[in-house]
Amino acid sequence: MKEKAYKKEILVTIVFIILYMLMGHTASLFVLFPGLQGGSMWGFPVHYIIPVLTGWFGMLIVAILAALVCNKLDDEIEAANKADETAAGKGGE
Repeated sequence: MKEKAYKKEILVTIVFIILYMLMGHTASLFVLFPGLQGGSMWGFPVHYIIPVLTGWFGMLIVAILAALVCNKLDDEIEAANKADETAAGKGGE
């Protein structure tokens, strides 16, 4: 049980690292594909406002999600540890 929770924690960590990288590096899309630079959004050029929005608000949303998911995983790991301790305590008596 505990090993499964740790494997899940590693997978969640990798997923959130990828999400952080995607949110923080959206400006690279406009360098790689210059044709995307032609529009405007709320009066700002798209290649300025999209990286700002995903950099600030996208990272904020990903950070909140990461905190919620990691707290649940920590609770799972803690419950597994307590179950192992009680099982070890009963076996020793």
